[in-house]
Amino acid sequence: MGIHHAGMLRPDRKLIEQMFNDGAIKVLCCTATLAWGINLPAHSVVIKGTDVYMPEKGCLVDLSILDVQQIFGRAGRPQYDTSGEATLITHYDAMSRY
Repeated sequence: MGIHHAGMLRPDRKLIEQMFNDGAIKVLCCTATLAWGINLPAHSVVIKGTDVYMPEKGCLVDLSILDVQQIFGRAGRPQYDTSGEATLITHYDAMSRY
């Protein structure tokens, strides 16, 4: 199991990415920013919670549907896998927005 987030040193992030690509890491816990700009396909993707802190507003906001689609797009890419799974875990009152 590995972790990945923007606060890590670049060499550490690159090492984690390479280990995940090589299959040495089977589970990667990461922030939503990993879905943007880094090509790390996975068989299964889980979004655990849809509340995201927005510093400009000073509060939690809903994860955008575009972010959800981008994150789910990591699961089951045709060039890497024959299928994929995506799971969204959120509050009951937020379900209708997703």
